[in-house]
Amino acid sequence: MLTFRDLKSFVAVIDTGSFSQAAQELALSQPTVSAHINSLEDELSVQLVMRSTKSSTATEAGKLLYAYAKQIIALLDEAEADLRSYTIKNDNTLRIAVSTIPALYFLPDSLPQLQETFPDLSYNIIETDSTGAAAAVYEQRADLAIVGTKLEYEGLLFTKIAEESLLLIAPPQEPYLSSVAKVNRNNLANWPFIRREEGSGTWLESYNFFNSYHIDPEELNTVAKVNGTSMALHSVKGGLGYTLLSEQAARPYIERGEVIDLKADSADLKRHFWLVTPDNRPGTPALRFFTALIKKRNTAGF
Repeated sequence: MLTFRDLKSFVAVIDTGSFSQAAQELALSQPTVSAHINSLEDELSVQLVMRSTKSSTATEAGKLLYAYAKQIIALLDEAEADLRSYTIKNDNTLRIAVSTIPALYFLPDSLPQLQETFPDLSYNIIETDSTGAAAAVYEQRADLAIVGTKLEYEGLLFTKIAEESLLLIAPPQEPYLSSVAKVNRNNLANWPFIRREEGSGTWLESYNFFNSYHIDPEELNTVAKVNGTSMALHSVKGGLGYTLLSEQAARPYIERGEVIDLKADSADLKRHFWLVTPDNRPGTPALRFFTALIKKRNTAGF
């Protein structure tokens, strides 16, 4: 098989007309350069270089290979230059994939601290659900992610960084008002339920809660499937049904009396937030700093 190493030695020999000068140019020993040329000639079963005490020149077959080898080397040099340029450009952009709650309540406080250390840094924020955010890191479309549930991805490292409560919220009307702090299995199974999209961390974490009441979440009286926290909140506020939601997002609505907290008694109404990073790819200085910043912020909530 032809190798770039052998082709580079071959071109250097023809360009300099000397094995010794080619070796000097490539910072190799002369026997190594000779071995590269011999490897090419053995692979192609043809003599490529006319050797003499005065100079080394290409044979007719060597001239043919030389033309191709020059193009190959030029193309690889161009590719290397483009990739170096790409790396330099992307070193100044941090790609962060986040699910809804981290996007609203985590990044706004964290990014200014990063900006103080890296003032020339720019950000590409990808807001999606937890599954989509983790997938963005896995597919190298993001440098890191912050998500609301732990997922199984080979090659990704999930680090717990925060905890919050999930609240069972409902419209401020009957039959919900009379059931505050008295929620039972029958209520949960029969009341109209507003569920989140498939990849939502809230939805994935809700399985534990409903299972604690011996309810299959797929058999709930689901009246709507919505994308995003805001749509879920406004659907509850409008009287469509009840749902499970982040305390951070629901608290202002509860305080204004627009929705009510049903105060379900369950240890499963807790969830963690996770920092997602590749466990086998080196990061830029900004990425390493931000990762350390987030881990240092590891608290019992936002």
